[in-house]
Amino acid sequence: MSLEENNIDFIQMVENSLSAILVMHNKEVIYANPISYELLGYEPNEILVLDRFLHPDYHSFCRKRLDHIYTYRKPVKLMEQKMVKKDGAIIDVEVKASPYIFNGKVLAQVHFQDITSRKLYEQKLKNSEEKYRIISKNVTDVISEQSTKGEWLYLSPSSKEILGYDPDELLGKSPFEFIHPDDKRQAKDTFCSIVQSQTTKTIRFRFMKKSGDYIWLESRGKVLCRRDCKTVITDSRDVSEQMEAEKRLRQSEKLAIIGELSAGVVHEIRNPLTSIKGFLQLMQAGTINTTDYIQILTTEVERIEQISNDLLAFAKPSDELKPQNLVQIMHDVIFLMRGQAERKHVDIDWTPSSDSTLTILGDASQLKQVLINIVKNGIEASKDGGKLKITASKTNGHAVIEITDNGEGIPADKLAKIGQSFFTTKEKGTGLGLMVSYKIVKNHHGKITIDSKEGEGTTFRLHFPLFLKKVKEV
Repeated sequence: MSLEENNIDFIQMVENSLSAILVMHNKEVIYANPISYELLGYEPNEILVLDRFLHPDYHSFCRKRLDHIYTYRKPVKLMEQKMVKKDGAIIDVEVKASPYIFNGKVLAQVHFQDITSRKLYEQKLKNSEEKYRIISKNVTDVISEQSTKGEWLYLSPSSKEILGYDPDELLGKSPFEFIHPDDKRQAKDTFCSIVQSQTTKTIRFRFMKKSGDYIWLESRGKVLCRRDCKTVITDSRDVSEQMEAEKRLRQSEKLAIIGELSAGVVHEIRNPLTSIKGFLQLMQAGTINTTDYIQILTTEVERIEQISNDLLAFAKPSDELKPQNLVQIMHDVIFLMRGQAERKHVDIDWTPSSDSTLTILGDASQLKQVLINIVKNGIEASKDGGKLKITASKTNGHAVIEITDNGEGIPADKLAKIGQSFFTTKEKGTGLGLMVSYKIVKNHHGKITIDSKEGEGTTFRLHFPLFLKKVKEV
């Protein structure tokens, strides 16, 4: 049967087709377009035999499909199968077939295309998904995926051990339902920032387990973009023990600072006490009018009370971050440290910001601890008769405290190690002060930068994000 001689229009159409097309009568290939020969690796003058290019696993099934076409004159559905090229290579193909009536006879028109590359990709994807499924099942962190609105779309099996919930119990819910009320606002703001800026961010917060107990989680989130879909992938771990250890370390450091400040505090208290004692003696002797000096005595008592309150603040650590006036905190720290500076004949040059209310979100006690640490280090580093320059300013949405001494400076090889555990440039230091300071600043979403030149001095800069009263709701 010569298809070419009797159906020129059909032949012209399939000759120019980008798909491989065969026309079959019974089990014989009576026509194949150029793409078919190219795909199967045969020359155009070679005869194509079905049983040779059809993979043995599909012989029986394909014959049944052809019989269906010849008998019922209806197409068969699209399916995937394998074919064998002339060189023996096996390829994956997608095949569809339909009846074609020619001179009263029912022929089968078969279209097929090579999908080997696609199948290889699908297999790689399947292997990759299986690999990550195994990893997800065995990781100790909670790996999760959330919609941009916050609902959980996936949680790793480790959620059962860490959070007490099976993954299915949390799907479709929002993690903000389980976050401690004091941490919820910050968690929502961080999530919004991750979605909007598409940057990776880390946050710590308290999470209520199924048992009702709170644990501290450290979560690191980033945006994952897939075609038209955008989600947030988070990696969360239980840091409760670490938080408790850091809390104990901060408290220990506070007590150490209080000990070091004792001499300065005694000096600060002695002056008002001397005045009070003198006036009381004069009152007792009846040589002065008591009423005239009541206000002076009250002022001196208030000075002592202020010093006492500042010291007591160190003994009352707080995990709750509240709006704080950084300029006022710096004022308080300088008041505490002036005695120590005077004993070393160091002048503190304090220039506050023109904006007297640099408001940040923080813990006043912890912020004072950091500033006292760095101011104390600056005083100790300064030369006798030197100057410690302190400024406060607003830069790029951050409050910046800058503390500059005129000491000997820090060698370049040691500068990078500042803030590391137990590293210090002091002969009798432990390094704990700056280590804790770095940690506190980090927990306040800030950073510390240092510039130093040997023989000239060192500048510490503390950067804290300014507190914005209006926040976007999630």
